[in-house]
Amino acid sequence: MFSEQFSFGGRALVNFVGGGGKTGLILTLLREKSSGIVVYSTTTRMHPPHPADGLTVLVCDELALFKIMLERAARTLGDRFNRYVIAHSAMDAHLLRGVDPRFARTLDRNLFPLILNEADGARSMSLKMPREDEPVLMENADFLVPVIGMDIIGKPLGPQILFRWDLATSRYGIKEGEILTPELAASLLMHPRGVCKDWKHGMRIIPFVNKADTEVDEILARDLSGALLRNPNFPVERVVWGSLFAGKAFSMPSHFCGMDQ
Repeated sequence: MFSEQFSFGGRALVNFVGGGGKTGLILTLLREKSSGIVVYSTTTRMHPPHPADGLTVLVCDELALFKIMLERAARTLGDRFNRYVIAHSAMDAHLLRGVDPRFARTLDRNLFPLILNEADGARSMSLKMPREDEPVLMENADFLVPVIGMDIIGKPLGPQILFRWDLATSRYGIKEGEILTPELAASLLMHPRGVCKDWKHGMRIIPFVNKADTEVDEILARDLSGALLRNPNFPVERVVWGSLFAGKAFSMPSHFCGMDQ
């Protein structure tokens, strides 16, 4: 199970950033949650979940009222409805606006021990460069999960491979057509001005390498995981890698590479 590999524990606030499967990972973790209440939030925007996912969606524009609604729902409906999607408002029929990054601070965490927050978007691409105002992390988080997809490894860099390509070329000093190796991918994901740039001490980092769908992908995913563990910019606790499509997950701890973090 993916939840076993991440081992967030009984109480955690987790921010997910990057590309290549954030939403799919969150939905998988929600499905694996057999007991207790879990909240799926976004601090940017999201598409409403499919009814088949069996999630309860709560939308409200006013922060104090939203807190009352959610806590009352948890106390009265918790036995029947224990997986909530929360959003600030509906931008249109197909898009929900994210909540305030302070939202989790207002909640009774005894009622909501696990909060999974999608903190940025990548338009379904597997690697991204954030703008200066991205990501929008939920405050006081315990974990940060940067996500990347294996489908871009070994391919030439360009706007089809990396979201916000124009920003990336100036910020990273990379060139179009350069082959994206596992080492280069790790340096981009863990760049000081990349998706982890707002990390704070005490926040545990567990990257997720998705789309390791074949045996060749698995070999490269191990290489990428090792490079992520060795990165000099952020303290990575361990790397979870696997395939949401195939339903398989593995983890590589920091001591695997001789790292003591």
